[in-house]
Amino acid sequence: MALAADKAYFTLPHAIQEFKVNLGFLPALWAGEGDLIFVDDVYYAIKALSQIGKRHADVLFVTANDLRHLVFSAIEPWGWDKAVRQQLSDAGVNPDVLPADDTLEYIRDLSDRRQTCALLTVLRKDIEDVTCGESFYYKNIDAVYDSLRKYGKIVAKAPWSSSGRGVRYIERCITPSVDGWIRKVIERQGGISVEPYYKKVKDFAMEFYSYGNGRVDYRGLSLFRTGGSNYTGSIIASELEKSHMMSEFLSLSLIDNIVERLKTYFSTSFFKCYKGPLGVDMMIVVKDGGCGYLLHPCVEINVRRTMGHVANSFGTDITDPTQLMHIIHDVNYKLKFGYIENNFVKVL
Repeated sequence: MALAADKAYFTLPHAIQEFKVNLGFLPALWAGEGDLIFVDDVYYAIKALSQIGKRHADVLFVTANDLRHLVFSAIEPWGWDKAVRQQLSDAGVNPDVLPADDTLEYIRDLSDRRQTCALLTVLRKDIEDVTCGESFYYKNIDAVYDSLRKYGKIVAKAPWSSSGRGVRYIERCITPSVDGWIRKVIERQGGISVEPYYKKVKDFAMEFYSYGNGRVDYRGLSLFRTGGSNYTGSIIASELEKSHMMSEFLSLSLIDNIVERLKTYFSTSFFKCYKGPLGVDMMIVVKDGGCGYLLHPCVEINVRRTMGHVANSFGTDITDPTQLMHIIHDVNYKLKFGYIENNFVKVL
């Protein structure tokens, strides 16, 4: 949302503000010893963190009123945009540790959904028989209509949006309201991404960390659940267990191949100067005729931390039971964990 607005001062919707207050403690789950966590309410953060019962580093929660009195070697938000930088600047943070305008513009460009077009070409080269996926970027609505006529069912996406917002599923015809939405997206954001609709059977992602100097580390698989296009929960399990789950649909050699291609791409392409967490959303698709599966290796690129990074931060062992980490809204937003037994979730 903030990337789409591209403004220094941006008011979050009420639900997102509530989410931010209730789950502001989350960075404590991957922070290092002695790190400072910026939250809206220290008492609430301490209480919420204590209630989830997970191991975490010894951290200190601070508010905006504390920031001007502190010195930081580095700042790592969930993701950078102009609004985040402005909030920190207004709180008195030294500008030397905040990203410059050109860095923010670079991150915004990386976050543009048109980046999937180029990446899909690289990822699918010479393995088209076991993969699928196309993505197009259009600057006029006539091209969207042409795409619908060609594929019959398409997915239109605003270049910048979040958590399923800015996505429309279109089948057979474009209604007047969707036509107006497409025109507005093109007018405000310069274009629109369009993809054929694929019959999905499973969502997952691969998580990475880029050091901004050509080094990119693979941080593991992220198996998650969605309701429509919205995130509903992440699987917490060892890498061996997650690979076993995926082997029902895909060969592990294909997964390893895509990991290496992504590491190479992020370390040598337009992404190589980016420093921070990355994630690539993917999906398993049923082949035409229903016999077998294909890998769609790039539905979306997340140039920020994701809930997959959070789930993988627990560092589980093969002997640990598989869990589902999910967020509920019960008066407040809460992070919950449940053991997965025979495809049923037992909430703790």
